[in-house]
Amino acid sequence: MSSLDKDPKPVLEASGWNKLFVPQPTIAKYAITGYESQIVTVSINNGDSVKGEPGVMMYLTPGMTQRASCDGCFERLCSGEECCVMNFINEQGGNGYVAMTPNFPMAKVVPIDLSSPEVGGTLIAQQGAFMASYGDVRIGISLDCNFLRCCCAGTGLVRQKIEGSGTVFLAATGTIIQKVLAPGETIIIDTNCILAFSNSCQLDLKRAGGILGMVGGGEGIFNTTLTGPGLCFVQSMNETTFREALVANKIYRR
Repeated sequence: MSSLDKDPKPVLEASGWNKLFVPQPTIAKYAITGYESQIVTVSINNGDSVKGEPGVMMYLTPGMTQRASCDGCFERLCSGEECCVMNFINEQGGNGYVAMTPNFPMAKVVPIDLSSPEVGGTLIAQQGAFMASYGDVRIGISLDCNFLRCCCAGTGLVRQKIEGSGTVFLAATGTIIQKVLAPGETIIIDTNCILAFSNSCQLDLKRAGGILGMVGGGEGIFNTTLTGPGLCFVQSMNETTFREALVANKIYRR
């Protein structure tokens, strides 16, 4: 039996990384369907609501209404989102349901419980990563004013800051894995692969080898580092890289 036929789980665990963990609340609140272009279906109690970016709604059950609001428009625009946010409200007697899917092809839904101790109530994400949320979730901005980091670390000057105690659903592409960094533990990541990380993590840069490595290694001049404590999520291919690959092969047309 070759090493490829064996269970890869011990290797992944030994590296400290894990497959994307889907939080399971005490009472079933949502379900994620599919492997690519995933769908998240959320159960909404009477009088409650779910927020989503414009265009993500796939279907609503009878008694559900949708309303647009522009609260925090400036911060939303700066963090890569639309000015408006859609509110899906249950105005019927029993449970209602809304199904949502990301706005770009082959995307996956990444659920994150902001109240978990690994996140600590504040998450820093790539611009435009927010897809939907329920509970206490607020979208803002986080500025990285370090010139080198904002230009070369892969997250830019204005990053998406997601705060609260609810659950947020991010949209991502490729394969998503996660790691809980111990205090002082540092991991080196390709600058295009960062999806999100806890606010307690420290983002920095590391030179990608010597001159030959920086010129011909395919990683550019810098790699990104994250130092714990906290939870981080990485994706094997971000949306921009995915779209560029499709355009290069004349598959994707906007």
